Amino acid sequence: MPLPFRLSSDALNPRLPLALYNIGCHAQHPISRPSGYLVPQCFIVFAGKGRVRFKDGRSLTLEAGQAMILPTGQPHEYYPLPGAPWLVGYIGFKGRIAEELVIGCGLPFGAAVSLKNTQSLMNPLRLLWELADQAEPSQAPYISGRLYEFILLLSDLADLPAAPVSLPGSSPAEEALRRAAGYMQEHLTETLQMSNIAHVVGYSVQHFMRLFREAYGITPHAYLQGLRLNQAVKWLEEHRDMPVKEIAGRLGLEPNYFIRAFKKAYGTSPGAYREKLWSTARF
Repeated sequence: MPLPFRLSSDALNPRLPLALYNIGCHAQHPISRPSGYLVPQCFIVFAGKGRVRFKDGRSLTLEAGQAMILPTGQPHEYYPLPGAPWLVGYIGFKGRIAEELVIGCGLPFGAAVSLKNTQSLMNPLRLLWELADQAEPSQAPYISGRLYEFILLLSDLADLPAAPVSLPGSSPAEEALRRAAGYMQEHLTETLQMSNIAHVVGYSVQHFMRLFREAYGITPHAYLQGLRLNQAVKWLEEHRDMPVKEIAGRLGLEPNYFIRAFKKAYGTSPGAYREKLWSTARF
């Protein structure tokens, strides 16, 4: 059931308390998010297994028949383990009640949850994926309703722990860095100056860069490059015939530099990565 990454339209009703942000289902590749993700995200594993690591040193194995929900901004990384391809369905969602709904359903954050079955989630996942392409504002309430039903169904299928896990608190500096990471993600295809990013969060360039490195262990520039490479992977997954040169151009990178950076990050060239992906992703 391959469903390439889709980003839902932000032009839909922004006042909705619950809205779809992104969705997909495919053989998962390694991802590193040192400042977490912009919205809560739910993962459902349909096949294979992978490892999830958190900034505090904690790690867990997420395998077929399990789900996990991460709150906004929780630093993490994940990657497939040897064996069958790690087929993961994922949904990012946002809105005033996004995290409150998860907590209200008794679903824990940052924990592997066993499901009674995953087959019941396939059709609702595919429906939401199809709706993610819908740009008609009048459809926004319908999409929100289907998303609400999906989270309730996930709760019904889950073997829940005795008590839900509460959301961690965030300091003002952590909130500022989260906003900076979000700004970089929203503008990753543009020419970004560190001075502009620092200004967005209200810090001097030197103070911003020091805080970012202390918090996440890498420079803002390295983080931005990671975002761009992740976007490149998505395009490689979605567009079998898009030239590597075009992908580099969309990211504002010189092709040879892009190929070197990609190979350093993923151990193979963009072309070889896509060839392997399309030859094995047959679900």
